[in-house]
Amino acid sequence: MKHILLAGVPHSTNLGDGLIAMTVNQLIRTCGEYTVTNFDLTAGLYRETPVRSGSVQRSDGGPALTREYKLNEVSVKKKLTPDFLRYVKSYSVHKRKDAVLGEQIRELVTRADAVLIGGGHLFIDTYLSFPIAMRRLVREVKRQGKPLHVVFVGMRGPWSFLARKWFTDILHYAKTISVRDEDSLAYLLSIAPSLAHKVVALSDPALVTLEAFPGKRAAAIAKLPSVRTVGLGIMDPNEMRRHSSYVWERDDCADWWHSLAKGATDGGSRVRVFTNGADTDNAFVERYIKPRLAGMPGVEFAPYPGDVEDLVESIRDCDTVIAQRLHACIPAISFGKPTYGIAWDKKLASIFKDLGLSGHVLDFRTDPKEVLAGLVPEKSRQEGSVRIVNQKKRELVTYVGRILHEA
Repeated sequence: MKHILLAGVPHSTNLGDGLIAMTVNQLIRTCGEYTVTNFDLTAGLYRETPVRSGSVQRSDGGPALTREYKLNEVSVKKKLTPDFLRYVKSYSVHKRKDAVLGEQIRELVTRADAVLIGGGHLFIDTYLSFPIAMRRLVREVKRQGKPLHVVFVGMRGPWSFLARKWFTDILHYAKTISVRDEDSLAYLLSIAPSLAHKVVALSDPALVTLEAFPGKRAAAIAKLPSVRTVGLGIMDPNEMRRHSSYVWERDDCADWWHSLAKGATDGGSRVRVFTNGADTDNAFVERYIKPRLAGMPGVEFAPYPGDVEDLVESIRDCDTVIAQRLHACIPAISFGKPTYGIAWDKKLASIFKDLGLSGHVLDFRTDPKEVLAGLVPEKSRQEGSVRIVNQKKRELVTYVGRILHEA
């Protein structure tokens, strides 16, 4: 039985990254008898048990304390810090991990028949964080002469000089490269056209969420009253500043979600508010959304997810999903639900386009009444998109089977 080392960022508090790891595992399991070790590029071996929850148990056995979530803030100090100092700090922090993770990496690579770096928006230059982390792993992969495959990744520039050098070194060594959308492919080929012979654009592995999480609560769901549930997947809008040119002030964002929720409940739907688990998203809901929606009939707040399955089940229970995080949207698409993504990061619009869902990308500047008026009825099927999604799933399975066969 072949052993696969799968490297990504499954420890991220944004559980979408953990979902990616689990769905890549599903694709590998679909292709035959393989064992998989999941490795976090920045934190080491993946812990299978949840390490976070919405509450903290008291040492004296008393009632659990509500966890305090922190908003990401853009301070004056951060704004005034030159980029070169950010690079120096990041380089120093991540290089210190070499000693901590080096021995673990050597052992894991020794046991592996093949190494996959995959899933997620990994080929971005966040002050060298991902370039350093990948370089640390791939140096050992090269030293041992193990095959490397880069699978289903997102790529976006700009890349600094060092990031470009390290990323392209990794990609030239890799036997195969697959990216998850056409924009990532175009960017890569603009940087390194010589890689064209071994790179292909497929899709995001979270499209197989349905297969990876077939569901344990189908019977309970079937007994619920037949009232449409609209899931609102909410993100801290300050995250938009880090990845796009969009600016959405927190108060304006919260007012928009309030209007959307009120319109949905006035129309007879139930509303479920959920997040992907990132602390800053949870804090935004606590401080901005809950005060506005508190006491509104028909509104419920899903518990903040402690693991990937919590996130998946929150989405599975919805009939329609309107969300901003990509990996709140893709599981809903996998489940065949009418799904709408709020534009903020280029990757979301690109993947929706690849799935035949360009018309389902929403502009947050649109009046919520217009958004609700344009939603597809619950029982309506977008047959063209369903065909594309199913074809993409088949391509993902076929591709993984081929590269594993070559391992």
